[in-house]
Amino acid sequence: MEYKLKKDRIAVCEIAFDSFTELPVESDLLLPDYCPDIVKVLKCQARPAFSKTEVSGDKCILEGATAITVYYTGEDGQLRTSEHKVEFLKTLELKTTPQNPMVFCSLKEDYLNCKAVNQRRIDVRGAFTVTVKILSSMEEEMVSAAEGAGLQLSHRSTRTSELVGTAYKKFTVREDLELGQEKPPMDYIIRHSERVRTTDWKVTGGKIIVKGELEVFLEYQPREESARQSVHYQIPVSQMMDVDGAGEECLCHVQLDLLWSALHLQTDADGLTRTASGEFTLGLRCIVLRENTILPAVDAYSTQYELQLSPKSVSLLLAVGGMPQICDLEQTIQMPDYLKEPVDFWCETGALSVLAQEQTLLISGKLRYCMLGTDADGVPVYFEQAQDVAQEYQLETKADDYLPEWSITVEDCQYAIQEKNNLQCRCRLRVDGMILGVMPVSFITAIKVDETREKTRENQSAMTIYYADAGENIWSIAKRYNTSISAVMEENGLEDEILPEKRIVLIPMVG
Repeated sequence: MEYKLKKDRIAVCEIAFDSFTELPVESDLLLPDYCPDIVKVLKCQARPAFSKTEVSGDKCILEGATAITVYYTGEDGQLRTSEHKVEFLKTLELKTTPQNPMVFCSLKEDYLNCKAVNQRRIDVRGAFTVTVKILSSMEEEMVSAAEGAGLQLSHRSTRTSELVGTAYKKFTVREDLELGQEKPPMDYIIRHSERVRTTDWKVTGGKIIVKGELEVFLEYQPREESARQSVHYQIPVSQMMDVDGAGEECLCHVQLDLLWSALHLQTDADGLTRTASGEFTLGLRCIVLRENTILPAVDAYSTQYELQLSPKSVSLLLAVGGMPQICDLEQTIQMPDYLKEPVDFWCETGALSVLAQEQTLLISGKLRYCMLGTDADGVPVYFEQAQDVAQEYQLETKADDYLPEWSITVEDCQYAIQEKNNLQCRCRLRVDGMILGVMPVSFITAIKVDETREKTRENQSAMTIYYADAGENIWSIAKRYNTSISAVMEENGLEDEILPEKRIVLIPMVG
């Protein structure tokens, strides 16, 4: 007997690699010529950033640079800063060769130590934990419809997010940061920090147009005034990227990251330094998905013959939650007695991590509160204290596994001095990104009708009366009695396969 199967191709995926590795920070740094000699190291920061994460055959290549900033007391008794860029390259061996791979990485600081070897050399030792997940994607055939040979199919509606494409772009923003007329000229830069984020994007005709904002916070020491000064700049950013197949109907995740930055002072014709030339290297990552609902056949039988089914279990990619999440923290820390006059205050998130599991997004680890100031003699001092953070957020959908595509930035950080040197610290964290989940699904890839094994019915009556319980599935009843599910539903005037209550079901015997 002739029969026909209709098959559709669907995008499936698997996590081909899920592990972590250590990224060491081991640097012997020399002070630039323009920096004064070191008297005492106060603070060291290290911020690694990936400029390339790619798979080549059975190897994963992680490439980037670590921006290292050292705060120290100079021979002039003033707070000084030395900045360094140390490139790194790490290769991971994979057991398999992923197809159409996507690499997801997240960083967490383990420790960081810094000491002065002599007046011009600094030894930095530390380590970061890099969590790496690699998604492998391919296509599979599924049976979606059948006719002939009395074939009956059960379908299950399944939501999926099909990967349209990804794109990555590294680019540089150059901007002259000028002081306002009310600000005194600069002698040297004490500290600067940057924050970058997307403000808008548009997907159309295979292109993604991204707009963003780069914020620069600059603190400097004036030439003739003792009071430190601070300025804030907002620099617009725009980029366009090509992703084949991307359209307005697509779901798009856009992530802007600061890879590294450098500021250099410029002196004008009057010998005054009123401009800092900024060079900022940014990374733009785009993931484009198309939301889809598939109807794979998950079970089948024939009213006439025995069947051989070929089931298969795979995983689908699914966007299970949106960002951003805002986390407001209020904590109290004790300021040491030696710190008499606070000068600068900020928060560091390097020891925080974001983990998605069991339909929960968990932000945990240590948030570091940092303060620069002076002691009773006006000598620069530094103080920091780490506080535990544990915040949970519910996700929209539960998945078997999750892919880390998020970042943590500090939106705002303030403090107030209370009695007994207590610092009331307030910090607003922004967790940005897209939560991607891997969902299991089973479906039939092939059906073979065995025409040598024809079915026979013991009950030859044209109609059978069945007493069904609430919650029973008409598919299971029809399969048990070897009849057509459509005939049972039509005979009983049913629109839903699941029975809401107990009732009598008339079962017509259809060949």
